[in-house]
Amino acid sequence: MAKKKRKKRGSYYISSNDYHHILYQRRHWNQGYAKALREHAYMGRMIPRNTLHREIHSKIHDIPCPNGKECRMAFEELCRRERLGLIDLENDTVEQRIDFLIEMWKDLCPATVAILEWQKQVVSKYYQRSGD
Repeated sequence: MAKKKRKKRGSYYISSNDYHHILYQRRHWNQGYAKALREHAYMGRMIPRNTLHREIHSKIHDIPCPNGKECRMAFEELCRRERLGLIDLENDTVEQRIDFLIEMWKDLCPATVAILEWQKQVVSKYYQRSGD
């Protein structure tokens, strides 16, 4: 497999991909179970920086954070599914990861679910256009 080309800037490389946290902005997701959920490996993924990542953040300013009780429920269910092998940290798509959150909060946090659905729509449209 060929190495990906990366531009060198100073003493580090600039990659064409960037890590996207599904739950953002950090300042809203920086305490308790909200932070644990945001920082879980399943709640982010490497995506194309100059196209998809830029598009998501240009359209969606942030994801509203549910209260601690709802974050705890989602975090505990995420850990349970990980233990049972029901989720795949390596291969699940961004859409599948967002679907998990929508499922957790669909009846409890309508504002959060609405923005997550919008984020999923942006991601889905990008991958339909690009064929990736």
